[in-house]
Amino acid sequence: MANRDPRETLIGWLNDAYSMEKGQVQVLENHVKDAENQPEIHRKLAEHLEKTRMHADFVKDCVERLGSSTSTMKTAMGNVAGFFQGRSTGASPDELVKNALSDYAAEHFEIACYQALIVAARALGETQVVSVCERILQDEEDMARWFQQRLPMVVQQYLGQEAYAGGGMGSTGGSYSGGGMGSSGSGRL
Repeated sequence: MANRDPRETLIGWLNDAYSMEKGQVQVLENHVKDAENQPEIHRKLAEHLEKTRMHADFVKDCVERLGSSTSTMKTAMGNVAGFFQGRSTGASPDELVKNALSDYAAEHFEIACYQALIVAARALGETQVVSVCERILQDEEDMARWFQQRLPMVVQQYLGQEAYAGGGMGSTGGSYSGGGMGSSGSGRL
């Protein structure tokens, strides 16, 4: 049962998405820095950081088109959460693995949010909001697939470095054959 006007609910959810994107900017800025020695990861994260900034602008435009403004409180909370999340793995030797895990999870959370926004906007006849959210959703799905494909490599690289540094674990020349993160097989962490 809805507690308030559906249009106000949509605006509130768009504000949540705006806050989420602003928080992700903070996280990605740190993760880009963390990946400086991994050119492919660094490039892809930097590219996604720019898209995330654009996503925030697109969502803000949607809120304003609906006659409202972005919530200062939600934006501040998103920025603070992003600040701490982005720095939470900085002291960890396996920061690239932990960053990849959190980024992969964040992409799926964003996918779910934009899917819900699309349904709500469509129900209210807000075709411009639907169009914007569908474009953002595509970017988030593309990035989630990229993380799914790269996560095994990031884990293997880290384990290989650990094996080399520790002198244990034997050969690191094996290859990952478990498929993606969602496949059956040895893709579990």
